Amino acid sequence: MKQIAIIGMGPRGLYALENLLLALSRIHKQVNIQIFDANNASGAGNVWNTRQPDSNWINITERALVGIEKRPKISYANRVIEAFPSYHEWCNFTQPYHKPDAFPPRNKLGKYLNERYKTIENALCNLNSFNFNKLEIENINLKDDQVEITSNNNSWICDDVLLTIGHQSTELSNQLKQWQSYVATHQSLSLFKESYPIHHLKTVKNQETINIGIRGFGLAMIDVMRYLTINDFGNFKVINNDTFETIYYKSKSQDLKLIPFSLDGLPLVPKPLNESIDSWYQPTKEELDSFKSEIEAVSHQTTETDTIDFLTHPIAKIISRVYLDLKSNGILHDLSSSELEVIILNWLNDDHYNHPLIQDSNSSTYQLIQNYIEMALGTIPVSLDYCIGQVWRHCQPTLYKAFSHAKVTNDIIDKVIALDERSKRYSYGPPIESMQQVLALVDADILTLDFVTDPDIDLTAEGWTLKNSNNKSITCSVMINSVLDAPKLLEVNTPLIKDLLQNDLIQPIHSKLGIETTADGYVITPEAKDDVPIAVLGRLAKGSVIGVDAILECFGPRIEDWAKAYVKRINAN
Repeated sequence: MKQIAIIGMGPRGLYALENLLLALSRIHKQVNIQIFDANNASGAGNVWNTRQPDSNWINITERALVGIEKRPKISYANRVIEAFPSYHEWCNFTQPYHKPDAFPPRNKLGKYLNERYKTIENALCNLNSFNFNKLEIENINLKDDQVEITSNNNSWICDDVLLTIGHQSTELSNQLKQWQSYVATHQSLSLFKESYPIHHLKTVKNQETINIGIRGFGLAMIDVMRYLTINDFGNFKVINNDTFETIYYKSKSQDLKLIPFSLDGLPLVPKPLNESIDSWYQPTKEELDSFKSEIEAVSHQTTETDTIDFLTHPIAKIISRVYLDLKSNGILHDLSSSELEVIILNWLNDDHYNHPLIQDSNSSTYQLIQNYIEMALGTIPVSLDYCIGQVWRHCQPTLYKAFSHAKVTNDIIDKVIALDERSKRYSYGPPIESMQQVLALVDADILTLDFVTDPDIDLTAEGWTLKNSNNKSITCSVMINSVLDAPKLLEVNTPLIKDLLQNDLIQPIHSKLGIETTADGYVITPEAKDDVPIAVLGRLAKGSVIGVDAILECFGPRIEDWAKAYVKRINAN
């Protein structure tokens, strides 16, 4: 019997397992399936861990999770795995068109994923050829046309390996290395090199007097901020259910100061309030089809290109049409469609580009957040950059599908990914309520935005002294790094990945990106190496595929393609 090891059982591993069992059931074949995951809630992974606090919210609308569809009934190895409902069916989701979108805690989706996985394990638990191993794999090596995988005290031989591991730690930046060395000799200071799991911040959560620096001003910063401030001293209260306007009230006195900062200091941009406002930004089916065709005309051909015009020009056309259709919901102007396109292209090529239709990033951070909240609510005219970000979000699934495994140069792949990453300040934006909480904490004098843009940082005996451009300074004894590492393969420092690289079993698609894979997920080995039976799905394949960080991509066609290809391979042998 053929043996396959699936390493990692988060959402992507779960969907890969389901598709594997479905594909095997169709040809009445059985394989020995060994699953390896050190997590406490299989199917959920770290991001959707069921034990994380309710203060970690999802940042995709619950409405959009319609993409997590039901699993059909599977008959495999004389066992029946019953059908499992879609996410919306599971939680009896309903969403009136004009009601605010819901953004539940991440542990809610985690519970769904974990239950979905458990139904498989329960159906196959007495099958000798199905095993779950709660441990971490550290090494993968080739051994006589098979693969040997090793944990810290055991090893297994298998014919195929599927890696569906998510976020991997990378080498620390020079700044973090310097801070780590400094803290080692100053024991009154604390450095948290990662934000997650967020529970490990509990040692600094309920201090009466404390200044905490937060490196990063993105989604993880909001999780950190919420975890630290929903505490024994105070909490948030929404005072207007239509706008989510929020106050922070204290039940007893606490002298807590949070000091977030990033290189550009630009705030996250909240998503539209509801489906009704979000529909303003929706491209037509014809526009998305045309967008897909124009990208594929370049990405699927071997035509040489040295620009990403094939992406920016068609999307600018869609954005221009959408912005014109906003009429009085957008800033008043008398520009033609082609004139608007030029402004959009200028902004896509240069995020410092200024224009009266574009939000002035030199405004105070507080004012910027307030403006974007009001745009998300539909109560002030929408700026062009807000419109670009929301249209981009609607185009992302099409872009991810059309551009994955593109036959363009690595440099072009890098540029497309960089632009998509830049868009995420808007397209992966948080709920309005999160940004109202940021303002509430500023109003309560708990969170300061005075140092948010690239402060000078000096290390002193008291801690990190941050100084802004007005020569104002503040010192914090605790520093939390909330910047998530990009999946740069050559900088990943987990033993498993370092081992694969060292043994020449994987190679990066680009020095800044992830593992190079075929369209069905199998790794492309360095030249002069035979093909190896290792497939990689997800974050570590960033570059070969894009859009790897989206939950809906975990339930997408790339996983289905791998399962079909794997079953075809074993059926041919």
